[in-house]
Amino acid sequence: MFSWARPTPLEVTRKIRGDQRVYLVSDLHLGDGTRSDAFLGKDKELIRFLDRVRDEGAHLVIAGDAIDFHQAFAMNRVIKAHARLIGELSRLAETNGVTYLWGNHDYDISLFKDMLRFDVCSSLEIGDEVLVQHGYQYDPFIGPNLDQTHIATVVHHLVERVLDSWIRLPLENFYTLANRIAFWTFHKFALAWGAAHHLLLRAGVSDPPTAKTQAAIHYWTQNELGDPGCMVQYIQAFLPTSPYKYLVCGHSHLPGQMEVAPGRTYVNTGSWTFNSAQYALWDGERFTVRDWIRDREYGDAAYRPILSGRFSHMSFDAWWRENYLGWLRFRAGEVGRLPSLSPPGP
Repeated sequence: MFSWARPTPLEVTRKIRGDQRVYLVSDLHLGDGTRSDAFLGKDKELIRFLDRVRDEGAHLVIAGDAIDFHQAFAMNRVIKAHARLIGELSRLAETNGVTYLWGNHDYDISLFKDMLRFDVCSSLEIGDEVLVQHGYQYDPFIGPNLDQTHIATVVHHLVERVLDSWIRLPLENFYTLANRIAFWTFHKFALAWGAAHHLLLRAGVSDPPTAKTQAAIHYWTQNELGDPGCMVQYIQAFLPTSPYKYLVCGHSHLPGQMEVAPGRTYVNTGSWTFNSAQYALWDGERFTVRDWIRDREYGDAAYRPILSGRFSHMSFDAWWRENYLGWLRFRAGEVGRLPSLSPPGP
């Protein structure tokens, strides 16, 4: 299956027992094994993790984006690069069971569910208290524009492959020359569109076409300020009025859990990209989120700045003035995040 095709994901909900141990991972982003494969060859570590799931008789949930079709282009390239790992996942599906939720990078997976023996769905209920989704549903940019972002993501991966460099957010984590040039270029783009937006408003255009671009600029800014995918405000609106005590997502790659309302908790499984190897565990009563390699537990530390609302007023231009040091140098990459932008300790 070639990645330029755009299958439409179905709305399918599954339910499993809540009185069992359930391990949850997401955003493995298994690619073609080249330098642009963000999984970075942690196959042996993930197989060790699968061994634990098998030994404990637990169920495995993969909450989307395990296969990165946008990077690899075709399933056979992923299988060739990660043959043993794919085999272990398939065997675990036969013994313990694997529930797979498609994400925005891999909704093609529904075409391969029989080969992999996964139970594929869009949403999963664990008992009556837990809802699991990939999370792109709460992303205001990708969620309503899945088809449009599909091609954009393929192009993004092609650019990274050609330049042999990461071009991603946040800048301090991917402080490459190509990424710094991308930020410089985006700033000039934002200035130009901001001026056009202002002129159209002054000309009496109440809803200028530049408004969508301004929304994209805001999306970029919030991703840089610690709210990847701008998901939190939409989760805060959904979870308190839902019948669930827990909402579990991936997508943002930001591991942890936070209480968004009394008795309502958001859990993010993190990712297995780059140096991360995060997972969530449901023990039948509560969740823990940990890193498999570093054995670090995650609470709400990364989410406290978002919950405080201290960055809600900051524009991309304000971020630029705080960070740009000239000559393609940025404070965020040269000396680390500004103290005001650093998440508190665990």
